[in-house]
Formats: sequence, structure tokens, C-alpha cells
Amino acid sequence: MSNIAARYSNSLAGVVPMETTLHIRSGSGSFLETESGERYLDLATGIAVNALGYRHPEVMAALAEQAQRHLHLYGGTGYQDVVIDFAEAILATVGPQYQLFFGNSGTEAVEAAIKLSRLATGRPGIIAFRGAFHGRTLGALSLTASAARYRSAYEPLLPSVYHVDYPAPTRLGLTPNQALQETQRQLQTVFDNEIGPERVAAIVVEPIQGEGGYIIPPPGFLEWLADVAARNGIILAVDEVQSGIGRTGRMFAYQHTAIRPDLIIMGKALGGGLPISALAGRRDLMQAWTAGTHGTTFGGNPLACATGLATLRTIEKENLTAHASALGNVALDILGALAELPQVCDVRGQGLMVAVEFSGENGPGLVRQLIAKALEEHIILHAAGLRHEVIRLMPPLNIDRTLFTDALHTIARLIAELSSNR
Repeated sequence: MSNIAARYSNSLAGVVPMETTLHIRSGSGSFLETESGERYLDLATGIAVNALGYRHPEVMAALAEQAQRHLHLYGGTGYQDVVIDFAEAILATVGPQYQLFFGNSGTEAVEAAIKLSRLATGRPGIIAFRGAFHGRTLGALSLTASAARYRSAYEPLLPSVYHVDYPAPTRLGLTPNQALQETQRQLQTVFDNEIGPERVAAIVVEPIQGEGGYIIPPPGFLEWLADVAARNGIILAVDEVQSGIGRTGRMFAYQHTAIRPDLIIMGKALGGGLPISALAGRRDLMQAWTAGTHGTTFGGNPLACATGLATLRTIEKENLTAHASALGNVALDILGALAELPQVCDVRGQGLMVAVEFSGENGPGLVRQLIAKALEEHIILHAAGLRHEVIRLMPPLNIDRTLFTDALHTIARLIAELSSNR
């Protein structure tokens, strides 16, 4: 064991698994550099956090400028330009009918959505989906259903939370239309047998499941959910923690449809690399929160607001949503042929949320081998899926086209080689 690994083991709880043995010194652009001077192309970006890669000059300049002012100020102390500038920039991407609440993490934004939904409706019930990941604190964990190990031994969890299957065709072994019909049937069964819709406060859904395997739902899914919610006075909350901030070719994944969610949950890339989250809610819903009924110490931290604002401005200035969409198509073109392999059951993606799913019992093993082989090629990959049978690609939105294309060809070659050995 290396010296740094031994120090980690001695001082830090082992609850966060170490996925590589890299001793990382710094990052620049799309690359991480180790203490020994080796460079690795990072296609995981801190699990979709570093939307502009590492040390982007606009982000670093914004950080330095704000650091010269102050590092932290509780939001209720007084008015700050950087906070309202950031808030207005976010609202410009979703519409003027929303207001914001800033938190520290995606999990905290999910907790806020749960609290606000129950407060505003006076109802207890929450509907979520199997395969979902919404966080690890007890309220958010009650909605998470992507791994039993996340939930086991923490029971009892939040009551009145009900799960139905996400319409995931490969997971359910159904066609996209059949998967949608199965989800619709299950939700109706919940309404008929477990909790009436008039007692449901919110439906919380990922427009594209992240941890669950980059599952893109069948067309019409979100529209159907929005209709169910509207007809029954239920709040529709979309969890855009991983799919938001330009990753899918739109600022938010729900914007590929015509729906208007009641709540939008944001996190991860929102702060340009610093921790911050936001809950955007319809103005009438947000007004249910009277002064002091919810709060935060660090939410809306000015450093994170500054870097987040620089990130949003850069995405707009450099038209990175279009870049993400174009590179996503490149990825599907290059990796799509892998679907002919018996070991690969699906290649899918929306913008720069790209996934290759492996088939059968050997799927998780193939993913582990692929991650190891890619690391030998100085490429960092990350797993997803309920059994870790999926490789997900989440590179910086501004990654160079040639660099990404070359990496995709390497990944395709490694998958073909691993499959031929089976």
C-alpha cells in the first residue's frame, strides 16, 4: 500500500470506495494529472460535476475575484450581488414563473422538495421510481431505490413513499411502449390499492435516470406524468441533479419535452465545481414557505454562486449545449455498432449522457474489466446501473471533439477485445 493510501485508510472512514489508486495532483481542461506526472482523460468529471473540466479560466477568475471579497456570508445577513446575479441567470434558463432556494447538495435540494411538497399540499404521499437515485440523507434516501445497500440498516425510512418501476426497457425486458404501459399500470395500482391520488403530495422523477444506468424513458413518459399530476393536484418534481446544466444538449433534460415541472431540483454541475444546489419552484408553491420555515447556513455560498455564474455564462457564450448534443451524436455513431455484440444489450445517450449496457450475468464483470483496461489507456470511466452493468460517459461539455472521438474509438476497441475473449 502506498503512503497516501495508508494515510487515507488510517484517517478516513472506508465508506466511500476508492475507485482507482491514482494519486491526483491537479486538473487542467479535460485531464487529471498525478503526482508522477501522468495525465488521464477524465470522462467522469467528478460524477458530472465539472461541466467545464478543470481550471477553466473564467471559473478560476470568478473564484479569485469573489475570494478577495469574502468566502462566506449567511444568506440572511444582507443582500449580495453575486447571489442575485446567479439566481437571475438560473431563472433565465427555466422561466420567470419560478423562484429559487439555494442549498449545498443535490440531496439537500431533494429534501427541500419533499418538505415543500408536503407543506404546500397538506398531503403525505410521495411517488418515486425504482432505479432512482435522489441522495443518501434519510428523506432523500427514502426516494432512492437503485441499490439495497444504500437503504439497508437505515430503516425505518420516511413513511408514505411509494415506488413504481421506471419505464426502463432493458431492465424490464420490454419494448419501450410496453415499459411505459407497465409503469402506467403500476402507478394506477398504487392509486387503487395503496394511496389515493388525492393524498399524494408529489411525484419525484429523474428525466433520465443517472445512477440507474443513464436510462432514457420512452417518448411520452414525462408528458403522461405531468398530466397525471395536473389532474390530481400533485406536484411534479424533476430531479435534474445529474442531467442538468447543459449535459443533455439542453440546459435541463426536461426541456426536451414541452412540460413545465412544478419543482426543478438542481445540483452537481450547478456550482462549476463547488458545492451548491437549488430548488426552483413555481412562485405560488414557494410562497408556502413563510420566513423561517426552512433554511440553510451555507446554501447560496458566494464562492459557489460566483463559479456557478461563470459556468452558466460560459455555457451560453460558447454554445456548449449544442456542442454537447453534437458530441453525443458522435458517441452514438462510434459506439452504436457495439450493440451487435452479444455482450452488449444497449447503447444509448442524450447529449453527453452516454451509456453502454452489458448483458447478462457477466455484465458487471465486463464493466470492471473495461474500467481497468481504460485506466491503462489513461482514460477514467465510471460505472452505473443497478448491478453496475453500465459504463456511463459524462465528459466536460467543452471537451475537444478530436480528443473525445479518439477516446471513443479506444473505448470501442477495448469493448470489442473484451467481448471477443468471452
